[in-house]
Amino acid sequence: MPTKRPIQAKDLQTFQFVSDVQTSPDGSTILFTLTQTHPDKKKNTYQSHIWKIPAKGGRPIQFTNSTQSESNPRWSPDGKYICFTSGRDANDTQKGGQIWIMPADGGEATPLTQQKHGAGSPQWSPDGKQILFVGRVPLDPKEDQLKDDQKSDVVHTHRLSYRFNGQGFIHKYRSHVFTISSKGGKAKQLTSGDWDAGQAVWATDGQYIYLTGNKEEDPDQTYARNLYRISAKGGSLKKLTGLPGNIGTPAPSPDGKTIAFVGSDFSRSYGTNSRLYSIPVSGGPPTCLTAHLDLSIEQSLNADARITSPNFGPEWSPDGRLIKFVTTLRGVNQLMAFHIETGQLEPYTDETQSIESVSYSADHTTAAYTDMTPTRLAEVYLWQEGKPTKQRTRFNKTRLSRLNLSTPERFTFKASDGIQVEGWVMLPTTSRKQKHPAILQIHGGPRTAYGLGFMHEFQLLAAKGFAVYYINPRGSSSYGEDWTCAVGGHYGERDYDDIMEATDFVLKKYPIDRKRVGVTGGSYGGFMTNWIVGHTQRFKAACTQRCISNWISFLGTSDIGWRFPQEELGGLPYDNLDNYWKRSPLAYVQNVKTPTLIIHAEEDWRCPIEQAEQFFVALKMMGVETELVRFPGENHELSRAGSPKHRQERLNHIVRWFEKHL
Repeated sequence: MPTKRPIQAKDLQTFQFVSDVQTSPDGSTILFTLTQTHPDKKKNTYQSHIWKIPAKGGRPIQFTNSTQSESNPRWSPDGKYICFTSGRDANDTQKGGQIWIMPADGGEATPLTQQKHGAGSPQWSPDGKQILFVGRVPLDPKEDQLKDDQKSDVVHTHRLSYRFNGQGFIHKYRSHVFTISSKGGKAKQLTSGDWDAGQAVWATDGQYIYLTGNKEEDPDQTYARNLYRISAKGGSLKKLTGLPGNIGTPAPSPDGKTIAFVGSDFSRSYGTNSRLYSIPVSGGPPTCLTAHLDLSIEQSLNADARITSPNFGPEWSPDGRLIKFVTTLRGVNQLMAFHIETGQLEPYTDETQSIESVSYSADHTTAAYTDMTPTRLAEVYLWQEGKPTKQRTRFNKTRLSRLNLSTPERFTFKASDGIQVEGWVMLPTTSRKQKHPAILQIHGGPRTAYGLGFMHEFQLLAAKGFAVYYINPRGSSSYGEDWTCAVGGHYGERDYDDIMEATDFVLKKYPIDRKRVGVTGGSYGGFMTNWIVGHTQRFKAACTQRCISNWISFLGTSDIGWRFPQEELGGLPYDNLDNYWKRSPLAYVQNVKTPTLIIHAEEDWRCPIEQAEQFFVALKMMGVETELVRFPGENHELSRAGSPKHRQERLNHIVRWFEKHL
C-alpha cells in the first residue's frame, strides 16, 4: 500500500465536485453535474459537464461535452428528454447561459432559448410540452436596442439595491418568468414590471404557475415576500398569501389542492426559523406546519470543497402524506420527512453524513442523493425501497486515499452560563510533537454552522503541523431559534465568550502549546477576528478575511448594508451612532498588539474592501505588524468559488503567515 502524503494547497485543483443529482422518472438513471478545474490552466476557471449513471450501477458516462460548461439537468416527465443550461454557442448579444434540449439516450443538443440576458432555472410542465424558466429583463426596453458606441459605462441608479455580490450591477434589470414550447419557438414573458420574480413552479395540472416576489411594495426596502398565481397562458397576477419575511420553494401537492412552501415571519429578525407553511391553492392566510418544531428548514453547513446545488425542496410524497426536505441540525445536513397528519418529523439519514442534494423517482421508491463528510468529498448514492443504500460514484476515492487526512474529533463543553457548546478539533497528521501550535477557525454568517463538511483549508493547516479547532458559538445556525438569535443586538458578547471559553477548554484537553495559538475567520468570522485582537492578546497571530471593521460605513457600502445592521444593531447609525461604534472592531484598534494579516477580495460587495482598508491603515498607524493582501476580480466567495489560482494563493498566504508567527 503506497505511503500517504500530506495534503497540499494545489490539491484543491485536482478535486472533482459532484452536485445537483437528478433521478429519472422511472428511477433507472441518475444525472448529475461534475465540476473540476478547467483542463486549460491558462483559463484559471472551472468547467462543468453533465454525467449519468445507471441506478443499478456501472461506470459513470459523460453526457455533455462542449467547450463551455453545462449544468442544471432536468428530466422531461416521460424521461425521454433532458434540458439543461449552458453558455455554449452564445454570441455577444446573449449574456449568460441558455436552455438546451437533447434526447435522454444521447445525441445532439439543440438550443431552446435565445434570451439576450440569459435563461435559468428550467422546469418542464407536467405534460412535457412547455418549459418554464426565469430570465433577466431590462427595465428600459430601449437598452437592448443601443449599439455599443451608444452605451454608457456610467452607473445611474434610483434603486437602493443596485449591486449584488457575485452578480455585479443589477439596477438596470429585473428577473421575470417565461415559458417556451419544448419544441422551440419564441418565449412568452408572463411577468413584468419593476420587481423581481423569485422562484416559480408549475401547478400540478399545468394550468397555472406559482411564483414568489413582491410587486406591491418597493422590493428593495421590504423583507416581505408574497406567493402569486398566474395562468400558464399569461394574464394578471393573483396574490395568494404573504409573509413579513421571505417565501421560497413553493411546492403544490399531488392532488393540486394545497401549496407548501418554506417561509419566515421575521418575528425575530434574521435569526427567525424558516418554517414549513401551507395554503389552499385558492389562497388565504398561511398555516405554519412546523411551529412546534425548533428547527430552520435551510442548509447552512460550511464547506470549502464543493459546488452548491440549486435550491430544492420541500417535496411531497406521491400519496400526499409526507413532505420531505433537507435541514441542517447540529452541523449536519439531514434529510427529513414531515408527517402531515401527526406533525411528526422522521429522519431519513443519520448524523454521520451531510446531504448536499437529493432527487426522487416519480413513485419515490428510488432516490439518488449526494453527501459528504469531513474526509470525503460529495459522491452519488442510491437509495431504493427495501434495499441497502449503495454508493454509485467514486470520482475522488483514489486521490483522497493517497492523502493523510485528519479526522475531526467532536467535543462539547459547558459554557459559563451552563449551556453546552459543540466543537471539533483536527490534530496534525504529520507532527509527532507533544505540543502543537493551533489555529482557531471562526465561521461566517454568523448564522451558518461548522460540522460534517469537507474543509480543505483545515486539512491543509493540519498537514502543516497545526491543530485546528472550531465551534458553533451562540449565533450559529442548526441549534434552534434561541441559539441563532442570541447574537442579534449583542455582537461581541456571548458569542465572544463562547469562543474564548472554547479556547480554554481545548488548551486544557488537547496537546496544544498555549503560547502558539492563532485565530482566523471570514465575513462574520473576520469581524470576530478583528474583535478578538482588540479585546485580548492571548493569540500570537491573526488572519482576518472579508471582514467587518466599521458598522457605520458598512451600512452605506455593503449590498445588504442598509438591511443587515439595522436588524443586528438596532436602527440606523444616525439615531444610534454610539452603539454602531461600540460594536465596531475599529473602535478598539488602539488595543491591538497581535500581528494581523488582512485578506480581502476587491469586488467583495457583501463586506466591501473599504472595511479591510480601514483596519489596515489603523493597524499601521498603531504600529502593529500587518499586511494587506487584495485579490482582484474576486468577490465574497473567494475561499469557496474563487479562481483556482487565487484560491491556492490565498491558502499559501495563510500558511505563510502562521508558519512565520506560530
